[in-house]
Amino acid sequence: MPRTKGLRLAVVAVAALAATGLMPVQPASAATVTVDNATAGQFTASANWGTSTWSSQRFGADYRFATPNTTTSDAAWFRMNLPATGAYLVEVWYPANAGYNSATPYLVATTTGNQTVAVDQRINGGRWVSLGTFTLAAGDRNVIGVSRWTNAAGYVIADAVRVTSASTPAFSLPVPYSALPRSEYDDPHHDYPAIDLPVPTGTPAYAVRAGTVVRINDTSCGLGINLTGTDNAVYTYCHLSAWSVAHGAAVGPGQQLGLTGNTGNSTGPHLHFGIRTGTTRRCPQPFLLAIYDGLTPPAATSLPTTGCFYTTLGTPETPLG
Repeated sequence: MPRTKGLRLAVVAVAALAATGLMPVQPASAATVTVDNATAGQFTASANWGTSTWSSQRFGADYRFATPNTTTSDAAWFRMNLPATGAYLVEVWYPANAGYNSATPYLVATTTGNQTVAVDQRINGGRWVSLGTFTLAAGDRNVIGVSRWTNAAGYVIADAVRVTSASTPAFSLPVPYSALPRSEYDDPHHDYPAIDLPVPTGTPAYAVRAGTVVRINDTSCGLGINLTGTDNAVYTYCHLSAWSVAHGAAVGPGQQLGLTGNTGNSTGPHLHFGIRTGTTRRCPQPFLLAIYDGLTPPAATSLPTTGCFYTTLGTPETPLG
C-alpha cells in the first residue's frame, strides 16, 4: 500500500535503523552455549571452505569463507551439546564487508526440521546478530549451519554462533522492538483497517503469534505472507523484499518470516500489516500497542473495525492480503 507520510517516513526510518539487515542484539544471559569455527570437535566444513584472518571483525583468531554455489548446500556446521529441549535464542557472529554475500543461508536444526534464515553479511559485522528463537532438541549434534546454496554474489562466511535458553513469548511485534517508537503503532491507515510501519528495506519481519504461513506474490501486496494464527485470524504482511520461511511452514511467535521492502503497490520501503477475522478487517493498532507495552493483546475478534483509518482520501483502495 502506498505510504502517505513522505518526509516523516524517511526521518523515522533513518532514526530507527541506520543499516538494513538483521538487527544487532544485546549480550546474552548466562545460560549460553558459544561455538567458534576453531572450537575443537564442534565445527566441520569441506575443503571448499577457506580460512582467513583478514578482517578485524572476526570473533576469534580466524573465520571461514566459501564461494556461493547454486547446486549444492555444502554447509559448514557448528555442533553443540544442549542440556534440554526447549526454546533457544539463536545468534551468529561474522565479519561484514561490502563484497560479502547479501543472502547467506543460515540453517537452524529445529525439532521439526531445518529452517533457513537469510542474512546480509555485508552489514552488522563484528557483533552478535539474532536469527530468532527456535525450538532445539537436547543432545550433542549439529545445530547451526552456513550453506553455500545462494544465488547472491560474494563470499559466505562462517565464524561463530551462540544459543541462549529462552522462554517463548506468546506474542511478538512484527518488526524489532528497537526499530520504531511506540507512536508509530498508533498511526491510522489509508481508508481501511491496517497499518503501515515505516522501516527500511531489509528489516526483519516477525510472526506476531504462532501460526501457519501462506506466501503471497502479486502486484498489490508484492512479496507477502498471510499468517493464519492459532486463533484462526489472518495476519497479513506485505511489500517484503524476501521470504525467510517456506509456504505452509508452521512458525512460532518472534520467528522471522522475511525481510521488509518495497515490492508491490508501494511508494517507499515499509511493512504493511493487517488483521482479518473471516472477511472482517480489524484495526491492528490496539493489538500492536499492547505487545509493545508488554501486555497480552486483545483477541483478534474483539479488535475494532473503525477509528484507525482515514475516510476522505478519495477512491477507496482494495485491501491487501
